[in-house]
Amino acid sequence: MKKLLTITLALCAFMVALACGSNDPEVDGMTGATEQTGGDGEGTTKGKMLVVYFSRAGENWQVGVVERGNTAIMVDYIKELADVDVFEIVPEVAYPQGYEDTKTVATAEFNNNARPAIKTDITNLADYQTIFIGGPIWWARPPMIFRTFFEAHPELDGKTIIPFGTHGGSGVGSYKTLIQEYFPNATILESLGISGESIRDAASKTTVESWLKKLGVDKQSTAIQSIRTRTANSGRKYALNGQPTNGLSGIYIQDNKKFFIR
Repeated sequence: MKKLLTITLALCAFMVALACGSNDPEVDGMTGATEQTGGDGEGTTKGKMLVVYFSRAGENWQVGVVERGNTAIMVDYIKELADVDVFEIVPEVAYPQGYEDTKTVATAEFNNNARPAIKTDITNLADYQTIFIGGPIWWARPPMIFRTFFEAHPELDGKTIIPFGTHGGSGVGSYKTLIQEYFPNATILESLGISGESIRDAASKTTVESWLKKLGVDKQSTAIQSIRTRTANSGRKYALNGQPTNGLSGIYIQDNKKFFIR
Protein backbone atom coordinates (compact mmCIF):
# COMPACT_ATOMS: atom_id res chain seq x y z
CA MET A 1 0.00 0.00 0.00
CA LYS A 2 2.78 2.42 0.93
CA LYS A 3 4.62 1.62 -2.33
CA LEU A 4 1.44 2.25 -4.35
CA LEU A 5 0.92 5.63 -2.62
CA THR A 6 4.51 6.66 -3.42
CA ILE A 7 4.09 5.82 -7.11
CA THR A 8 0.78 7.70 -7.25
CA LEU A 9 2.27 10.86 -5.67
CA ALA A 10 5.25 10.75 -8.03
CA LEU A 11 2.94 10.48 -11.04
CA CYS A 12 0.85 13.44 -9.84
CA ALA A 13 3.96 15.55 -9.33
CA PHE A 14 5.08 14.75 -12.88
CA MET A 15 1.71 15.78 -14.36
CA VAL A 16 1.73 19.09 -12.44
CA ALA A 17 5.24 19.87 -13.62
CA LEU A 18 4.27 19.08 -17.21
CA ALA A 19 1.25 21.38 -17.07
CA CYS A 20 3.18 24.28 -15.53
CA GLY A 21 5.82 24.22 -18.25
CA SER A 22 3.52 25.02 -21.17
CA ASN A 23 3.94 28.81 -21.20
CA ASP A 24 7.65 29.07 -20.42
CA PRO A 25 10.05 31.09 -22.62
CA GLU A 26 11.64 29.37 -25.61
CA VAL A 27 14.97 27.67 -24.93
CA ASP A 28 17.11 26.09 -27.66
CA GLY A 29 14.32 26.27 -30.22
CA MET A 30 11.73 24.53 -28.05
CA THR A 31 9.30 25.64 -25.35
CA GLY A 32 10.66 24.33 -22.09
CA ALA A 33 11.31 25.00 -18.44
CA THR A 34 14.11 27.34 -17.46
CA GLU A 35 14.45 26.30 -13.82
CA GLN A 36 18.07 26.10 -12.72
CA THR A 37 19.70 22.74 -12.03
CA GLY A 38 23.28 23.94 -11.55
CA GLY A 39 23.65 23.07 -7.89
CA ASP A 40 25.12 25.89 -5.83
CA GLY A 41 25.75 28.16 -8.85
CA GLU A 42 29.52 27.81 -8.80
CA GLY A 43 29.68 27.98 -12.62
CA THR A 44 32.57 27.22 -14.92
CA THR A 45 35.39 29.18 -16.44
CA LYS A 46 34.08 31.06 -19.48
CA GLY A 47 36.91 33.58 -19.90
CA LYS A 48 36.37 37.16 -21.02
CA MET A 49 32.85 37.61 -22.36
CA LEU A 50 31.35 39.81 -25.07
CA VAL A 51 27.79 40.48 -26.22
CA VAL A 52 27.36 41.06 -29.97
CA TYR A 53 23.86 42.14 -30.93
CA PHE A 54 21.67 43.90 -33.47
CA SER A 55 18.44 45.62 -32.49
CA ARG A 56 15.99 47.94 -34.18
CA ALA A 57 13.95 50.70 -32.52
CA GLY A 58 10.91 52.31 -34.10
CA GLU A 59 7.66 50.46 -34.79
CA ASN A 60 7.84 46.79 -33.78
CA TRP A 61 5.23 44.08 -34.32
CA GLN A 62 2.90 43.55 -31.31
CA VAL A 63 4.86 46.21 -29.38
CA GLY A 64 4.28 49.54 -31.09
CA VAL A 65 6.79 52.37 -31.44
CA VAL A 66 9.74 52.08 -29.05
CA GLU A 67 12.84 54.20 -28.52
CA ARG A 68 14.94 51.13 -27.70
CA GLY A 69 14.66 47.89 -29.63
CA ASN A 70 13.42 44.66 -28.07
CA THR A 71 16.77 42.85 -28.22
CA ALA A 72 18.54 45.93 -26.81
CA ILE A 73 16.35 45.60 -23.72
CA MET A 74 17.43 41.98 -23.35
CA VAL A 75 21.07 43.07 -23.70
CA ASP A 76 20.52 45.59 -20.91
CA TYR A 77 19.52 42.72 -18.62
CA ILE A 78 22.55 40.64 -19.60
CA LYS A 79 24.91 43.59 -19.08
CA GLU A 80 23.48 44.22 -15.62
CA LEU A 81 23.61 40.57 -14.53
CA ALA A 82 26.89 39.40 -16.11
CA ASP A 83 30.41 40.84 -16.51
CA VAL A 84 30.35 41.42 -20.26
CA ASP A 85 31.53 43.93 -22.82
CA VAL A 86 29.01 44.92 -25.48
CA PHE A 87 29.29 45.51 -29.23
CA GLU A 88 26.26 46.64 -31.20
CA ILE A 89 26.00 45.81 -34.89
CA VAL A 90 24.84 49.06 -36.48
CA PRO A 91 23.85 49.03 -40.18
CA GLU A 92 25.47 51.61 -42.41
CA VAL A 93 22.02 52.42 -43.76
CA ALA A 94 19.45 52.51 -40.96
CA TYR A 95 16.25 50.54 -41.33
CA PRO A 96 13.01 52.56 -41.66
CA GLN A 97 11.07 53.50 -38.54
CA GLY A 98 7.84 51.96 -39.80
CA TYR A 99 7.16 48.23 -39.46
CA GLU A 100 5.76 47.71 -42.97
CA ASP A 101 8.59 49.71 -44.56
CA THR A 102 11.16 47.63 -42.66
CA LYS A 103 9.36 44.46 -43.75
CA THR A 104 9.73 45.54 -47.38
CA VAL A 105 13.47 46.24 -47.00
CA ALA A 106 14.17 43.05 -45.06
CA THR A 107 12.21 40.89 -47.51
CA ALA A 108 14.25 42.30 -50.38
CA GLU A 109 17.46 41.52 -48.48
CA PHE A 110 16.37 37.91 -47.93
CA ASN A 111 15.27 37.46 -51.54
CA ASN A 112 18.50 38.96 -52.93
CA ASN A 113 20.79 37.16 -50.46
CA ALA A 114 22.08 40.61 -49.55
CA ARG A 115 24.89 41.50 -47.16
CA PRO A 116 23.91 44.82 -45.52
CA ALA A 117 26.98 46.92 -44.69
CA ILE A 118 27.96 47.44 -41.05
CA LYS A 119 28.78 50.99 -39.97
CA THR A 120 31.64 50.18 -37.59
CA ASP A 121 33.28 46.80 -37.09
CA ILE A 122 34.95 45.27 -34.04
CA THR A 123 38.68 44.55 -34.16
CA ASN A 124 39.42 42.64 -30.95
CA LEU A 125 37.22 39.52 -31.02
CA ALA A 126 40.34 37.47 -30.32
CA ASP A 127 40.35 38.92 -26.79
CA TYR A 128 37.14 37.07 -25.90
CA GLN A 129 36.53 33.41 -25.17
CA THR A 130 32.74 33.50 -24.80
CA ILE A 131 30.48 35.46 -27.16
CA PHE A 132 26.77 36.08 -26.73
CA ILE A 133 25.25 36.62 -30.19
CA GLY A 134 21.69 37.78 -30.59
CA GLY A 135 19.09 39.89 -32.27
CA PRO A 136 15.49 39.86 -33.46
CA ILE A 137 13.90 37.16 -35.54
CA TRP A 138 12.53 38.55 -38.77
CA TRP A 139 10.06 36.19 -40.43
CA ALA A 140 11.51 33.06 -38.84
CA ARG A 141 15.21 33.89 -39.38
CA PRO A 142 17.96 36.27 -38.29
CA PRO A 143 18.39 39.51 -40.27
CA MET A 144 20.85 39.24 -43.16
CA ILE A 145 23.25 41.64 -41.44
CA PHE A 146 24.38 38.71 -39.28
CA ARG A 147 25.73 36.99 -42.38
CA THR A 148 27.71 40.17 -43.07
CA PHE A 149 29.16 40.01 -39.56
CA PHE A 150 29.87 36.28 -39.57
CA GLU A 151 31.64 36.37 -42.93
CA ALA A 152 33.87 39.18 -41.64
CA HIS A 153 34.85 37.23 -38.51
CA PRO A 154 35.99 33.65 -39.16
CA GLU A 155 37.85 33.89 -35.84
CA LEU A 156 34.54 33.10 -34.13
CA ASP A 157 35.06 29.47 -35.07
CA GLY A 158 36.29 27.64 -31.98
CA LYS A 159 34.79 30.15 -29.54
CA THR A 160 32.06 29.44 -27.00
CA ILE A 161 28.92 31.07 -28.40
CA ILE A 162 25.62 31.72 -26.60
CA PRO A 163 22.70 32.55 -28.91
CA PHE A 164 19.82 34.71 -27.69
CA GLY A 165 17.18 37.03 -29.04
CA THR A 166 13.63 38.29 -29.23
CA HIS A 167 10.87 37.02 -31.48
CA GLY A 168 7.17 37.19 -32.29
CA GLY A 169 6.43 33.50 -31.81
CA SER A 170 8.89 31.57 -33.98
CA GLY A 171 11.64 31.21 -31.35
CA VAL A 172 15.36 31.84 -31.85
CA GLY A 173 16.50 28.37 -32.89
CA SER A 174 17.46 29.74 -36.31
CA TYR A 175 20.32 31.68 -34.70
CA LYS A 176 21.87 28.42 -33.52
CA THR A 177 21.42 26.95 -37.00
CA LEU A 178 23.08 29.93 -38.68
CA ILE A 179 25.96 29.95 -36.20
CA GLN A 180 26.56 26.23 -36.78
CA GLU A 181 26.56 26.84 -40.53
CA TYR A 182 29.37 29.39 -40.28
CA PHE A 183 31.29 28.08 -37.27
CA PRO A 184 31.13 24.28 -37.05
CA ASN A 185 33.93 24.16 -34.46
CA ALA A 186 32.27 26.57 -32.04
CA THR A 187 30.87 25.35 -28.73
CA ILE A 188 27.25 26.50 -28.66
CA LEU A 189 25.58 26.74 -25.26
CA GLU A 190 21.88 26.83 -24.43
CA SER A 191 20.07 29.69 -26.14
CA LEU A 192 17.26 31.84 -24.82
CA GLY A 193 14.47 33.51 -26.76
CA ILE A 194 11.85 35.85 -25.31
CA SER A 195 8.93 37.40 -27.15
CA GLY A 196 9.33 41.06 -28.01
CA GLU A 197 5.87 41.65 -26.61
CA SER A 198 6.93 40.56 -23.10
CA ILE A 199 10.65 41.50 -22.98
CA ARG A 200 9.95 44.64 -20.93
CA ASP A 201 8.09 42.69 -18.24
CA ALA A 202 9.82 42.09 -14.90
CA ALA A 203 9.36 38.33 -15.39
CA SER A 204 11.54 38.46 -18.51
CA LYS A 205 14.45 39.92 -16.56
CA THR A 206 14.05 37.11 -14.02
CA THR A 207 14.10 34.59 -16.87
CA VAL A 208 17.34 36.07 -18.21
CA GLU A 209 18.87 35.91 -14.73
CA SER A 210 17.91 32.23 -14.32
CA TRP A 211 19.36 31.43 -17.76
CA LEU A 212 22.67 33.13 -16.95
CA LYS A 213 22.90 31.29 -13.63
CA LYS A 214 22.20 27.96 -15.32
CA LEU A 215 25.03 28.64 -17.77
CA GLY A 216 27.33 29.71 -14.92
CA VAL A 217 28.03 33.14 -16.45
CA ASP A 218 26.18 35.45 -14.06
CA LYS A 219 28.29 37.79 -11.91
CA GLN A 220 28.24 35.62 -8.79
CA SER A 221 29.18 32.42 -10.64
CA THR A 222 32.08 34.01 -12.50
CA ALA A 223 33.28 35.76 -9.33
CA ILE A 224 33.34 32.46 -7.43
CA GLN A 225 35.23 30.75 -10.24
CA SER A 226 37.73 33.62 -10.39
CA ILE A 227 38.41 33.41 -6.65
CA ARG A 228 38.74 29.62 -6.84
CA THR A 229 41.38 30.01 -9.55
CA ARG A 230 43.32 32.73 -7.72
CA THR A 231 43.29 31.07 -4.30
CA ALA A 232 43.82 27.42 -5.24
CA ASN A 233 46.33 25.84 -2.82
CA SER A 234 47.11 29.25 -1.28
CA GLY A 235 45.98 28.22 2.20
CA ARG A 236 44.16 31.55 2.69
CA LYS A 237 40.42 32.13 3.12
CA TYR A 238 38.72 34.64 0.80
CA ALA A 239 35.18 36.02 0.75
CA LEU A 240 33.11 35.97 -2.43
CA ASN A 241 34.12 39.57 -3.10
CA GLY A 242 37.77 38.52 -3.29
CA GLN A 243 38.78 39.98 0.08
CA PRO A 244 40.49 38.07 2.95
CA THR A 245 38.18 36.77 5.70
CA ASN A 246 39.55 38.91 8.59
CA GLY A 247 37.79 36.52 10.97
CA LEU A 248 34.29 37.68 10.00
CA SER A 249 31.38 35.30 9.55
CA GLY A 250 30.18 34.47 6.07
CA ILE A 251 30.79 32.23 3.05
CA TYR A 252 34.45 31.79 2.07
CA ILE A 253 36.66 29.91 -0.34
CA GLN A 254 39.92 28.21 0.60
CA ASP A 255 41.96 25.79 -1.50
CA ASN A 256 39.19 25.61 -4.12
CA LYS A 257 36.52 24.69 -1.51
CA LYS A 258 33.57 26.78 -0.34
CA PHE A 259 32.49 26.80 3.32
CA PHE A 260 30.68 28.90 5.95
CA ILE A 261 32.18 30.60 9.00
CA ARG A 262 29.68 31.44 11.80
